[in-house]
Amino acid sequence: MLSADQTWARCARRWSSAIAAAALLSPFAVVAEEIQGNDPASPGHFQVEQRFGYLTTFNPQQQNGGRRVPQRAVTGETEIGYSPTEWYEIALTSPYAFARTNVPMALGNVMDNGVPGYSFQSGGVTIRQTFIQGDRLERTVFLGLVSRTILAPQGGLTPDLWVANKAGAGQPGAPRFVQEAMPRVAQMFTPIVGVNLPDDYQLIFNANMTLGIDGAGSAFEPSIRFVKRLSDRWTVGIEHFANLGPIGHVLPWHQQMQTLYAVADTKFKGFELSFGVGYGLTNASRGLAIKTSIGKDF
Repeated sequence: MLSADQTWARCARRWSSAIAAAALLSPFAVVAEEIQGNDPASPGHFQVEQRFGYLTTFNPQQQNGGRRVPQRAVTGETEIGYSPTEWYEIALTSPYAFARTNVPMALGNVMDNGVPGYSFQSGGVTIRQTFIQGDRLERTVFLGLVSRTILAPQGGLTPDLWVANKAGAGQPGAPRFVQEAMPRVAQMFTPIVGVNLPDDYQLIFNANMTLGIDGAGSAFEPSIRFVKRLSDRWTVGIEHFANLGPIGHVLPWHQQMQTLYAVADTKFKGFELSFGVGYGLTNASRGLAIKTSIGKDF
């Protein structure tokens, strides 16, 4: 028969294993945020682009009065694209992050809101196909569509998709949906609507909709870009990114992700450079956000 100390140690080991497994499978947003429809690769050329980002989110509110822990992350994407024509581009993207993973709400009452440490995490591979009108710069209104197939590794980063909060069902104040979906395969569709305005202003709207393929989860993440072209080399403006919740449901404001950026794009010796500094507008995304990218056609 095991002693009390031995029994406690065995239980502790079991809970530690369960917690570690759950932490590894918990989702964290890894996209270095980008608005589609701006400047794909030139026809007949490859384009290599490297993106980095820094953002702050928060893990779910834990049960029994637990506190929310900030999730600060450095994100990245390496992308190689090819455009055989003016209206089509295909690209392979590898997202990754140095981040702290979320803690599922189901374990909040056991873990006292503890979270694992920071580590490098892979998001697998994303296959992106972009269809957009080739003469978009000559049109007042132009349209496009982006299809992304997301293949996440076991235990790696997954899209930040929402599922019903079964662990908190029936509990007062518990959110209806939580970002704990863990599909290894997901599909994102992004309709694009762009408007070329007078005086070199441009407006682009992306309606990002993501669905889990081999598991539950969905998200509606609209984004908008409003910029002015100052010269052949410089463009400045604002970008806004949001995650409103699962498709078909708009979450309360404090649960949404809402981030506003001031952005600047420039060209230098054949390279395309982009910079953005922003801030989260809601309780779920409050904090500094930075993004940058460098790309070149070959």
